[in-house]
Amino acid sequence: MPEISRKIFISAGDPSGDIHGAHLMRRLLEKDPNLTFYGLGRENMTRAGLHGLHDMSQKSLMWLHALTELSTFMKMKKDCIRFLRQERPCAVILIDYCGFNFHIARAAKKLGIPVIYYVSPQLWAHAPWRARKMKKLVDNLLVIYPFEKPFYDNAGIPVAYVGHPLFDEIHKEGVNEGFVTELKNQMRETIISFLPGSRRQEIVRLLPLFLQSAVQIHQTIPSAQFLISCSNEQHFDLIRAITKEFNASYKVVVGNVHEVIKASSLCIAGAGTITLQIAYYLKPMIIAYKISPIAYFIAKPFLTTPYIGLVNKLADKMIVPERLMCRGNPAWLVSQAIQVLNNPQKRQACVHELSLLMDTIAKPGASAHAAEEILKLIG
Repeated sequence: MPEISRKIFISAGDPSGDIHGAHLMRRLLEKDPNLTFYGLGRENMTRAGLHGLHDMSQKSLMWLHALTELSTFMKMKKDCIRFLRQERPCAVILIDYCGFNFHIARAAKKLGIPVIYYVSPQLWAHAPWRARKMKKLVDNLLVIYPFEKPFYDNAGIPVAYVGHPLFDEIHKEGVNEGFVTELKNQMRETIISFLPGSRRQEIVRLLPLFLQSAVQIHQTIPSAQFLISCSNEQHFDLIRAITKEFNASYKVVVGNVHEVIKASSLCIAGAGTITLQIAYYLKPMIIAYKISPIAYFIAKPFLTTPYIGLVNKLADKMIVPERLMCRGNPAWLVSQAIQVLNNPQKRQACVHELSLLMDTIAKPGASAHAAEEILKLIG
């Protein structure tokens, strides 16, 4: 007699969550082919077998703060809760984005459906008091950074450290060495890459700052050539519009983020997961993050970590230069870049520290570990 299919509701809000969700779904299906997935995701999760309740390919849950999208947000929330009531899945898996996913968690809890949070919001950095709320809404946490486990243990939430799925994705994708060689041959000189992020807001805030520094870096190091990473093709026109305001020689590369990093002598990036990708290839980097003066004033009292960059947080020391800015400071970027490029000892020390860090965390298998934990939890 065939086994009855078991339904799982899964929700991911942005492109990275969609990738992580797709890997997790595939590992779960390998271990239990009788699972069926419903919920919110994008093209990767759809290809992995998701029955989407809404088309998320042109949306990001970041927009839920915009009043113009409030009706869309409310309809999504309503449809998801209706599904939970009618279908009673055996578990709800939430990936990042507490702004929306906490609503789903609250509804699932009321219905007695187990809630598993995978890729926890970074409460340890800016909102540790929200761990109390998390405890009320979530049955189990699967965290991707080792320092997160003691944080949530102290909050009394059942938690397991499974590793970072980024390294599963890097191992699966590999690197197009031919394109790396092509970039190096085209640029020929010292290659500095700018990686401002995958969200429009990050690009608008950081790319002008990076390009201001490029003009000054080139004056001191004439051999410097610049790559701009455009991870999302939808932002290509925005990047081109910003670059027109600056008199610097640059090449915009759409996609191929790993190849851009590997071809570079130095990476200048935002503070997110991209820093782990750079660290994986043992490339010296400078981390900058820029917020408005008002946001800086509001957020500063709540920052509970001395580091904004994940590599520094994971190492628990400053192994690469970083700065949180409320006003652009290209002079600091220029100074740090010149020090790294002109000081072989400093470069080698940075590479050594990144190597030690990657030896401890850059292991594939996170998605499989997460799948094992989930199947244990749902029986």
